[in-house]
Amino acid sequence: MEIIIAGLSSSCRSQITIRTELSKAESEMSNVIIGVADNGPGIPEAVQSKLFDPFFTTKPVVTGTGIALAISYQIVVEKHGGQMKCVSTLGKGTEFIVEIPLKTG
Repeated sequence: MEIIIAGLSSSCRSQITIRTELSKAESEMSNVIIGVADNGPGIPEAVQSKLFDPFFTTKPVVTGTGIALAISYQIVVEKHGGQMKCVSTLGKGTEFIVEIPLKTG
């Protein structure tokens, strides 16, 4: 399933795409994949490598704590055994991908 949310501004057409997918992993366990992408300016590689670090923020000290992505990463990876990653290309946009195994039983 894919949902596209588009906004129209005077300078460009901004777009957010949300996709969901069910994939079969090598271990025969299915995974849910959720992707949230935009067509914004992208994130520099130097920033991408720190995105999931606790207290990392690109905002001024007073306005951001830098813990939201770190907490999200901890929940997805440590609590659910999943994966969380950021794929970004400067000038083209960014996608955050969350993959969580489905446990049957």
